[in-house]
Parts: sequence; C-alpha cells; structure tokens
Amino acid sequence: MIITAFKLASLYEQKQITTNDMEEIVRVLAQAPLLYDDGQTIQVQDFVNSLEIMLQPSARPAVIELYELAVQACRQYPNNSTYEQFQDALGLQAELWQEEVLTLAMWMNWLKQIAEGRRTLPEYHFEAMLGALPDGFMIHDFYDELRYQLEQNPSNDWAMQERDRLYAAMGAK
Repeated sequence: MIITAFKLASLYEQKQITTNDMEEIVRVLAQAPLLYDDGQTIQVQDFVNSLEIMLQPSARPAVIELYELAVQACRQYPNNSTYEQFQDALGLQAELWQEEVLTLAMWMNWLKQIAEGRRTLPEYHFEAMLGALPDGFMIHDFYDELRYQLEQNPSNDWAMQERDRLYAAMGAK
C-alpha cells in the first residue's frame, strides 16, 4: 500500500470505498465541468449534486477534498478555449484511471499542481505532428490516435515516446 496525502486515495486503496462508488466519483469529476462554459462558476456542490450514489459519511470529506481541488483547478481556466482543453484533459485522465495508468493519488496531485499554477496543460502542435486534422482535435483525440498507431504497430517508437510523454503530462509516472 502506498501512503498518500489524499484521504480519498487512501480510503480507496484500503478498500473502504467500493470500485463502483469510485467509478461514479471519477465519472462526476470528468463530466461535471462539461456543464459550464468556463471554470469560474462551477462549485463543489455541482459535483456532489451530480453523484448518483449516496456517499458514506466517512468518505464524504475525502470526496469533497477531491472536488475542491477540481474547482480550484477549474478556476485556472477563465476563458472558454483553455477550459475546454482542461475538460478534455479530465476526460482523458478518467480513461487513464480506468486503464490503471493513472492512480487517484497521481491525479489528485496533478489537480493540486494545476490549481496552484505549478503545472500547465500540455501543449501540442497536432497538425505539425499528424498532418491535417478535423476541427476540435484535442489531447484525448491524440491519445486515441497514439493507441491506434500502437495497435497497428506495437513497436512504433514515435507513438510509444509520445504516449509516455503524454502520460507524464497527465500526471502518470
């Protein structure tokens, strides 16, 4: 067991929160910000109200801590385009968590760093890397493209390097 500063990650590691409940908590983390055009008005209660589970009293403060980090991170993106990129990053992180590439503690640490302004979203020049792309191509699409390329050719060095770089930018490893 890894010792973590985040209570929710500890509770989950200790199996005091079920996998189904954690999946719901993560689903809301990734989806609640989609209800807003920028990161300035979302509140912790917006996350909590979106949950389709009843939180155990022992887990509630830990879940609130996660959503407080998310709100603070949202505040770093006052305009629509950067907030949209942040939303996309949260969606990708939810997928990476499900794939067990990203732990909850890593994700919460990433959110904390974003909230404190110590980390920024990764910047890519996708068209220079991949050629002509559809409008709205973002980081989650890039991850899907990397996965596709690795499925077609598992020894594709470029795709492996970019995937590993993306993992690091998303807080994993």
